[in-house]
Amino acid sequence: MKTKDFSKIYLSILLLHLVVIYKPDSVELYYLSKPLLLFSLAVFFINRNGFTTVSIKQVAAALALSLAGDVLLMRDGEFFFLGGMAAFLLAHLFYLLFYFGQRLKASITPILGGVAVAGAGLWTLYTYVNTPPELELYLYVYGIVLGLHFVISLLFAYANKGLQWLSALGAFLFLISDLILAFNKFNESTVYLSIAVMLTYGLAQYCIVLSINDYLKKGRGD
Repeated sequence: MKTKDFSKIYLSILLLHLVVIYKPDSVELYYLSKPLLLFSLAVFFINRNGFTTVSIKQVAAALALSLAGDVLLMRDGEFFFLGGMAAFLLAHLFYLLFYFGQRLKASITPILGGVAVAGAGLWTLYTYVNTPPELELYLYVYGIVLGLHFVISLLFAYANKGLQWLSALGAFLFLISDLILAFNKFNESTVYLSIAVMLTYGLAQYCIVLSINDYLKKGRGD
């Protein structure tokens, strides 16, 4: 399937899910539309690239873990929240494994920029989110790994021409999404924040996959 055709399908699913969040008339549709996002993205990625190299399997694992995280976070309770966070933590680690296996270019500008943004995210989490004391350690560890994802995605974008800048944009949107999610969960929960969480998250994963697809299409990656 061409990227243009899949994009129409994926963005339609995302729009449907946002509408369901705003008007929760159908619980069944909610539980269908959310996991369908990452499921469709994973199928598209594997269909485009096969399932042969280590790099492809690392990205596929990141998408599968993200799907698991989505499903877990649909349930209420601390157990499911921690399980979902653990799944996403592993997803970020698999994205990092992919990037570390590719061409990166160490440069002070993207490193300082990435560290500044990641640091600002952690500062925002510490300052403005009313995190329960028993969850602080887990949230900060997750935040550090997500920040590292953003820094390395900048180096990946800096080292490669093409759509690789979408990886950095995707990691940045991921960071924004998770900050909004934390505020929505621990401070004040509103339907508009829930929509913002899924909009930024859906676009984040979409950008990352488009970037990696473009990279692999050029014959890069092992």
